[in-house]
Amino acid sequence: MSSQNLLQKLQQLPECPVDDEVLHQTFVAAYGQLASIRKRLKLDDLENRLLDNCLAALEQVQIDIGQRLNHEADTYNVLADALEHVQQQLDSHSALSLEITQIRLDAQNAADEAIQQANMHAAEADSRAINAENAHERASGALVTAQLALTTLNNEFAQYRRKNPERLALDLQERDKTISQLRADRKKQSALKLELQQKLNIADKEVGKERRLRGETANELIKLTALHNNLKERVEFHDGQEDVAQFLLPLPDGSGDVGCYIYNYHFGLSVFHGMRDVSIETANFHYQIRTAMMLAMDVVPGVWGNPVFRILPDLLPMWDTAINDELHERIMTRLALDFPRLHQRIIDGKAAPVSELVIPARALNALIKAGYETVAAVGGELPPELVKVKGLSEATVEEIRMAVNSWCINWAKTNGDIEPIKNGNLKRR
Repeated sequence: MSSQNLLQKLQQLPECPVDDEVLHQTFVAAYGQLASIRKRLKLDDLENRLLDNCLAALEQVQIDIGQRLNHEADTYNVLADALEHVQQQLDSHSALSLEITQIRLDAQNAADEAIQQANMHAAEADSRAINAENAHERASGALVTAQLALTTLNNEFAQYRRKNPERLALDLQERDKTISQLRADRKKQSALKLELQQKLNIADKEVGKERRLRGETANELIKLTALHNNLKERVEFHDGQEDVAQFLLPLPDGSGDVGCYIYNYHFGLSVFHGMRDVSIETANFHYQIRTAMMLAMDVVPGVWGNPVFRILPDLLPMWDTAINDELHERIMTRLALDFPRLHQRIIDGKAAPVSELVIPARALNALIKAGYETVAAVGGELPPELVKVKGLSEATVEEIRMAVNSWCINWAKTNGDIEPIKNGNLKRR
């Protein structure tokens, strides 16, 4: 077969109905279908990966087919160009027919080889096409499944449309408007709530202040009630009529007795001059010693629990110290109730030996010889009585009183101060 006949035969080959555009549209349709499947179906991660692998395989098939077609077109063009060139050489150079014949043979061989290679490439393309067809079948199966799912969704949507008419869209718009209005109202309510919260905070402060005032008032009421109850107990217990103690003082000539009676009173007395610094002016009680002749001696409590009073001169020769002891016991009972810290200081003073007083040895020996063994015994003695002790002068008695006061100050440093015992100030003894 001449090269011209071969060229004509090549030119007379019918065109393939599946051109590049058709293949391209086919692949575009396949990609679209797979994308629709992804949108319509709710796939899990595994199914998404399978679909991605399918897309990748399909893309690779498209690339391989395009490369194959391009290669065959290039081969065809090269072969056609070669044949045309040979034909032109034969037409213009008939003298070179032998050489042309050889060239034709070479071209034929080259064409055969190219055809053989083309056949091999075609076989490879067929193999790839088979693989692509298999992948296409799998994609088709997935597509069928997706179509079934789409059909199901369309049916469900149709049922939903039948059950829910299109007027629901209008209702949805109305609902959106209502939501917007509610949001605006909620914003106003939030502002109002903030304002009310601020007012509530102010009200809480006022209520707290009122509660504190009520608490303070309640505490004051409790204190007043306790004070009232305490005073009531005193009045009921010390009304001057109960616990009357009787003592009989025999007359010096033996002609009879003088009766002395101790009465309790629930109110205090201001002591007379000379005894103010040894008595408790703030004590709300006092006593009275009455005789059968209606002579009376007022008794006030001393700061050491001792009774402070002046004995009538006529009674001094026959005086019974048991009266002093009785008064001391009554005073200590009241001090334990009204002046507990002072009461404790007296108890400690009774337990403290007189040697704890910082006084000269001569004065200490004089006190011991006179029978004053404790600090309380010395502190409870009136100054006029201490001056009568042998070996003590007025100056020495003043030193002893200062030493007793120092002992009280040291006691207060260790045990705390005592209650006020002076009216109108906080001076303590």
